[in-house]
Amino acid sequence: MGLRGKVIFSSGRAVDFDIWALDLSTGSLSQLTRGDHFNDHPRWSPDGSLITFVRIDEDCIPSLWVMNADGSSQRRITRDVACQGPSWHPDGTRIIFTGNVGRKGEMSVCAVSIDGTGLQQLFDVSGIESTPRVSPDGECVVFSASRERTRRFSPIGVTDIMEYRFSDGHLRLIHSHPAHDSGPAYSPDGERIAFTSYRNGKSDEEYQEVFEHYCEILRFGTNERALKAMELMKQFQDDGDIYVSNRDGTHLVQLTDDGRADRSVCWSPCGNFLMFTSTELSDPNTDRLYVVNANSGEPVQFSYDRAPLERDIGALQALNQGFFAKLTPDVLERLFVESSFWGAERNPDWTR
Repeated sequence: MGLRGKVIFSSGRAVDFDIWALDLSTGSLSQLTRGDHFNDHPRWSPDGSLITFVRIDEDCIPSLWVMNADGSSQRRITRDVACQGPSWHPDGTRIIFTGNVGRKGEMSVCAVSIDGTGLQQLFDVSGIESTPRVSPDGECVVFSASRERTRRFSPIGVTDIMEYRFSDGHLRLIHSHPAHDSGPAYSPDGERIAFTSYRNGKSDEEYQEVFEHYCEILRFGTNERALKAMELMKQFQDDGDIYVSNRDGTHLVQLTDDGRADRSVCWSPCGNFLMFTSTELSDPNTDRLYVVNANSGEPVQFSYDRAPLERDIGALQALNQGFFAKLTPDVLERLFVESSFWGAERNPDWTR
């Protein structure tokens, strides 16, 4: 059985990103936003009729916008608040996101009605929260958060997976590790959570040993060894993989181990598949969409024609400006142009 449904994602390069829709049954692409704005992080409404996304407009503030599923009737719903990582409440009337509402210099989990009214901070947790997702029953929100550490080794900016229950304000730590755990998403039945982790399949102790080894080389090794250690450390830190666990954090399973940076995971409506973006560690800013079986991690083959995406960012036009460039086959020219020139896809979301 082939993949079904529609996927929205952002595509572009530099600061020129637009929102696109991909029909998985036909492979056809539809461009939903246009222009030089930065449009990112699209999310389907529960009934698939609306899309919320983040746009950076002339005021340079990342704000929440809403549009119809076909890209029409685009309207801004927040102002003077820096917004990130929107998602929908299951009731379809509110958008949950993180914004600089509340403590100065922090990003908190907030909500706003789709008509722009009722902006509020939902709860107060010290630190930076990101990528909130409301549970299908509407009772909880899962998110990633920076937290103070008591471990003897703690990289700066490490995030954990946490869940907040609206009814009684109970805050629960689901996953904690010396590495980043981020971007959690509930399965459609609310029983499992998928997220990105940069732990490389290592336990707390194993992960700390690796970093302490690198730090030892930086302190006492030669310049040559130190530079090599820094390169290896960066690759180690950037190697994200997709993990799945029960909602309470038990039965943790690593689904991908491909030596690439995997992130921005979302579930298929049926709950059997996961889609995410992935890029080679040696070739950043070239994210492409991938799908795996949500139970086994087995890759699921699917493809999409990137030509419309490349035309939108003007890659071919820029490549063929000179007389001789116009005569040179594009396939040959690609060998001499860095991959990021051709753009990237990121932050997918899947509906029926």
